[in-house]
Amino acid sequence: MCPDPTGYLEAMAENVSLTLLDQDRERLDRLAKVRKDKAVWEHQRTYEQSKRQYLGEDVLKDTGSAVVWWLAKNDEHVEKTVADLALLARLASAANDTDIPERLQNLLAQLPDERPAPEFPERIPAPVPEERSAADHLSEFFDAMGFAEGDVRRAMLAQQISRIVKEQNRYETAEDLLRRFDPPAPFTPDNGEEPDSRSGPPNAHTEAPTTQE
Repeated sequence: MCPDPTGYLEAMAENVSLTLLDQDRERLDRLAKVRKDKAVWEHQRTYEQSKRQYLGEDVLKDTGSAVVWWLAKNDEHVEKTVADLALLARLASAANDTDIPERLQNLLAQLPDERPAPEFPERIPAPVPEERSAADHLSEFFDAMGFAEGDVRRAMLAQQISRIVKEQNRYETAEDLLRRFDPPAPFTPDNGEEPDSRSGPPNAHTEAPTTQE
């Protein structure tokens, strides 16, 4: 709207709304995010520059400044500061890319040439897990199903699984399952008496008794 050159006309508006396309709104959001990220990055860079300037031009200007700074940080550990004089001298010289002054060369003798290697406890080899058979895994399955030892369902299921295993040509595994869960019942004679293990098998050559006429 152009201003009125005479100054007699004044225009006002209320409830003005602005409608943007989705593409324009997305572009403005990205620009706002970039401006915020740039502001954060500039503050972070200024902080790092100030910290480097403080360390390089003040703290590590020379060995004496480094010692004073270290004492200010560890005012209750004077003995530790004295023990770290050689380290501070090397640090200050490295920061300024110069050699250690001759008056401080004797401090280098305080640094050990080689640090002792850390001692690690001898590692104990892990025990080799015992190989478990198919019968062991099947027993755990029965336990998880709630089929305790002596439950007839264990033998019934073992027979069915054994037949399936035999169809896969795993005869040894099938026999192992039967021996574990469905062992053969001991033989008992018809009269109910247990066989005498001391008596040998019947002799086929024993002659039958003869009757006298």
